[in-house]
Amino acid sequence: MRRAALALAIAGGAISAAPAQQADTPPPGNPVKSAMKLLGFATDTPPAQDFVVKSRPSKEPDYIPVFQAPPEPVRPVLKGDELKAMQGDLDSVEKRADAARAGFPPAAAATAQQKAQAAKPKSAPKTANQ
Repeated sequence: MRRAALALAIAGGAISAAPAQQADTPPPGNPVKSAMKLLGFATDTPPAQDFVVKSRPSKEPDYIPVFQAPPEPVRPVLKGDELKAMQGDLDSVEKRADAARAGFPPAAAATAQQKAQAAKPKSAPKTANQ
């Protein structure tokens, strides 16, 4: 009982002493944090570095409602000729990648092995009774 009263008196003294030591700062809003700071278990957060402040947006970002999809980007629908041109570009990229892969022996070997595995018939898994 006496130990609890002594601990309570020490905590009360620490709480009342914390504002006296920090006379140059505004009064603390949380007496527990003040006590923890006095005992060395808590600190104040330092201000952010300049590069952090500069990288943050100047205003708060707009609120995005939960459960509502963001608006779709505005992009025109591709017409027939544009679609064919894009398909041609993709085909040419695929051919360049195939040529580069064929010139690299490990990739060529892996591709050949993958094709052989696909052509090989799969056997039925063994059951526990066999």
